[in-house]
This record gives sequence, structure tokens and C-alpha cells, in this order.
Amino acid sequence: MKSHTLHTVLCLLCCLLIIGVGQVCAQSSHKNYEIEARMHYGYMYFQNDEFHSALGRYSRHTPAFELSLHRNTYGQHRWEVLHNYPSIGFTFYYSGFGNDSIAAELGKVFALYPFINFPFTPNESSRLTFKLGVGLSWLTNKFHPTENFHNYAIGSHLNAAINLSFEYRQRIVERLHWVTSVGLTHFSNGATRTPNMGINIFSVATGFSWYLAPPKTRIDKKLRPKNYLFEFDGKRHFVTDYQYTLGFKDMSQQYGTHQYFFVHNIAANLMFQITERDRLGLGLEMVYDNSDKITKPNWGIYLKPGFLFAYEMMLDRVSFMFNAGVRNNVPLNSKTFGLLFYQKVAVRYYFNENLFATLAFTTYDIKADFISIGIGYHIQHKYYLPRHEKKSHRNPVFPR
Repeated sequence: MKSHTLHTVLCLLCCLLIIGVGQVCAQSSHKNYEIEARMHYGYMYFQNDEFHSALGRYSRHTPAFELSLHRNTYGQHRWEVLHNYPSIGFTFYYSGFGNDSIAAELGKVFALYPFINFPFTPNESSRLTFKLGVGLSWLTNKFHPTENFHNYAIGSHLNAAINLSFEYRQRIVERLHWVTSVGLTHFSNGATRTPNMGINIFSVATGFSWYLAPPKTRIDKKLRPKNYLFEFDGKRHFVTDYQYTLGFKDMSQQYGTHQYFFVHNIAANLMFQITERDRLGLGLEMVYDNSDKITKPNWGIYLKPGFLFAYEMMLDRVSFMFNAGVRNNVPLNSKTFGLLFYQKVAVRYYFNENLFATLAFTTYDIKADFISIGIGYHIQHKYYLPRHEKKSHRNPVFPR
């Protein structure tokens, strides 16, 4: 009865969304809106180790459903052309994780996340794309020390939702597309509440997408030769940026009581412009994790330096920063030397040419460590091409 009621509610919500979107987009047909529905069939994977081997019983095949509203760009802004006319939108995601007693420990998940879909090719009728989505999710069940103590996967109802997928889109008629994809959907609270092993679902999906109005013709690249703020102007330069972020982690699972700790991070990056939309470089950081005073009481100095590789993808004022690096995991005054491999994904928003805010998600060994928020300062060091190179140099996308 409960399952029937839930499905009825979902159907009503979908109908209301379609009707509402249709009314809005009828007034804004030039925005290239599409509505899309997909069915997923995936495999729920949990990393097993000696402490959490019980999570292996959650590994299973599971269906899911998603409904998306997105807008296909057509070159109104220069960054849209540079990235082969990506689409931007929101996805609503639902999965029941199955119907047996084991899946009932996890409950159901409802997620809503904004996304951007990057095409690998500019072809409009047949496209291979990469989708990146980050948002929020609500899991109906979480860990409880007496009522749901087997659920080591999730320690909170509210979690982050992350989707990474490769998609193939094929036009059937002018306004209808067939879509298929393969990807990963991840739910985690970033260790703000423990336990937090996270839920990983690898899935394949298929569905259809429908333009709510005839699609708008793309603006040709040659019509937009002007450079805009935050863009590469063809001159050689490198970038340095400096940032401070503050993270938060919960270790109540380890100690049985609510234990919360702050994590301070200072970082500096040296980035080189590769194309008009990409930067590649190196970085150094220093981490001060207050939880080390509890977990590593014998340390004399709690600072942990790190070295990382950095890649930044720019979208006007917004950019995505991807880091992979190693961090020292022994005391600085120790005679031994130990390294910890970690990864970091961050979103930046540039208020102007120098000042930016950042939200970062740090993991190690593919496990969530902490989420942090901070502010940074960006400096561009520019110089002109050598005289003998000026004649042969051309902007890689927009000829001078």
C-alpha cells in the first residue's frame, strides 16, 4: 500500500512538473528547453574492508528513475561556443534500492541536482557527451545505534548527490532524441556525520528527450571574435592563486559521542593556460586537522603538507577544479616518511578578476574525508609573445 501511494505521488509530481515547465517554456521558447525521462538499471557497490565487511550484503542490482529539465546553449555567450554548446539543467532522481528486508535498511533516495553536459563533438544530430551533476539528496533511512545499526553506509538523512556519466544522444526527429548513458551516482555527507561509507551506484540508462519548442539555430563562432572577462586572449601567461578553506568532520562513530572537528587548509597553485577553457598546473597545501590531536596523540607537530596536480575547467565566472595529490601522513618532526594519496573536487565562483569563493570535497582512498568552504585570490601574470612568434600565433578558436 505504501509503495503504491509513493508511486502515485511520483507520477503526480512528474505530471505537474511537465505541465508547469510547458507553460513556462511556451513563453521562453528561444531558451531551447528540453524535458527528459530515463530508466536506470545499476549495481550498488560498497568497498569492503575488515571493519565494514557487512556492507557487502548491500551490493546488489537496483533500478532507478530520473526526470530532467535542461536548456541547450546555442552560442549566446562565448563560453558556450568554447565548450561545444553544452546543456545546463536540473535532474530529479529516485531509487528504492529494491524491495527486500536488506534494502529496507537503506530505505529510498530522492535527489535533486543541477548539472552541465559537455559534448565531445559539435554534431547536433548525434552527440557523445559527459555529464557532471552535483546537488542534494534525501535518504529515508540512516544509521541508528539500536534501530538500524547494520546501516554503516549513511549516517544522515541529508546528503550530497554526485553524478558522473557518459551519454550518447541520437536525434530521431527535430524535437525528439533517444538518450543512453553509463555512469556513476554517489551519495555521501562528506563525513559531516558518521558512519559515512557512502553509496555508489554504477548504472546504464536509456530514455527520451523532447524539445518543448523548435530548437534555436546556433550562432556561428566567427560572429563572436571579441574576448570577454575571464577569457584567454591569446597572450602567454600563467596564474597563481592562493586560498584558505575551512572543513568540518564528525567522528562520533569512532567515539560513541558527538565529536566534531575543524580542518584548516591553506593552498597555493601555479596554473598554466592550455586553451581558452583549460588550465593545468601544480599546487602545494598545508592541512591542520584538529581530529589528529585525538587520533594521533603522539604527534608533536600536526601540520600535514601536500603536493598535488591541478586541472581547472572554466565556464565564465564559474570553474571546476580537479586535484589529485599526495599528503604527508606522519609528524613533520618524525624520522620516518609516509604518504597518503588523496583527491579533491572543487567549484569556484569568481566575483571579479581576482577574488573567488570555493566549495571543495576531499577524499582519500575513494572515501570521503571532509567538505570545506573558503575564499581565494587569483593573480594573472601576463606577457606578450616573443617577436618571432607573433606572426604565426593564432587564437585556437577565434581567429584574429
